[in-house]
Amino acid sequence: MRKSLLLVIMLLSFIACKDTTKDSINDLIRIPVNVDDVTEDINSFLEKIEIVPLETNDSILFDIPSSIFYDKKSDIYVVMSDMDVFTFTGDGKSIGNSVKKRGQGPDEYTMVVDMKFNHFLHGIDLLNPYGIIYTYSPTFELLARRTFNPEFPLSYIMPLDSSHYVFKYASLWVDQEIGFVNLETGNINLANYDGMISGGNGLEHPHFHKIDNGLYFIPQGIDYYIYQIDTLKKKVSPVMYLDFGKAEIKESELPGRASGKRVDNDKARMDVAKAYSERHNFLRKSEQHVIPMQKLFNKDYVYIFIKKGKEMWHYIYNRLKGEGYLIKNEVPMRMYPCFGMDNNVLLACCLPTELPSVIDRRFMTQQQIEIMESLKDDDNSVIVKYYLKQ
Repeated sequence: MRKSLLLVIMLLSFIACKDTTKDSINDLIRIPVNVDDVTEDINSFLEKIEIVPLETNDSILFDIPSSIFYDKKSDIYVVMSDMDVFTFTGDGKSIGNSVKKRGQGPDEYTMVVDMKFNHFLHGIDLLNPYGIIYTYSPTFELLARRTFNPEFPLSYIMPLDSSHYVFKYASLWVDQEIGFVNLETGNINLANYDGMISGGNGLEHPHFHKIDNGLYFIPQGIDYYIYQIDTLKKKVSPVMYLDFGKAEIKESELPGRASGKRVDNDKARMDVAKAYSERHNFLRKSEQHVIPMQKLFNKDYVYIFIKKGKEMWHYIYNRLKGEGYLIKNEVPMRMYPCFGMDNNVLLACCLPTELPSVIDRRFMTQQQIEIMESLKDDDNSVIVKYYLKQ
């Protein structure tokens, strides 16, 4: 009897310890995603809304951004449009742009597929898909130009230190994998993951993230896992599972294939491409499947932009409270898809003409409303900051 009681106490102690360390590197964190229970009260999760118009003048005009990120440490927004890159302060003032850096000159670039802030060199990395990394200051003086020889064209990078990077190939001729490169030696190591349901079905977004002291990988496509990167072991492993319950898409029920594959002949490559496109297009046209298009997280929140047919939903999960909030079919409000998260602030970027429909004036100060009303239709894009209740 005494031994049984001791075993029960030990088991309960183990469970308690397990629960308190569920956010550790070795544990898979489950985030429940309820896509049926719509949040009716906007006050339950939203504190306030602010806007940051990005400066507009004759030399700073761009079309809809193809890529954008916010770097908290430097308090800088970096925007790419038609491969031109623009930098702005946290309050929207222009810092510089790369318009005059397009070309064949020694300090110029011709093509960019990704960009990332490089705190080791105090600049912004611009990635050419064929293995060239240009690092510019925020005012676009060239700080470094470094190269390596990737096996296939590249799509995404992130600096790990001044000479080591993690990267993702763009090719269909590789497995579900990321790579690590040492620019000084050229050595490349590959690490596999295995969670993709359908690649390519999702919004364009940065794949690599530094959150607090951790490094994370969020692939583009239908993948219910967020992965943690181990730079010492050169490994990537799932750390968070987004549990959509019955709405989760099962790979066994889909045509085609989820991702690319390493094969050694042209016929096999064509077969891979055909099967990949079959699944991608099937889900792109689907009116029934619930598709996570964008995923963001930090230690306090998870944000998911979701699409079902023509419907657009947003799901916000407060990890501290263990509560989820679903915004569905513009109830309780219409939001713009978010590109980033800064503590309890979700960041979106829209055109001035779209702004009135993606905010709620009740959550804005009179000064902010006046700023919004002063915007012109042909001004540059506007940052929308949705402050979540803590």
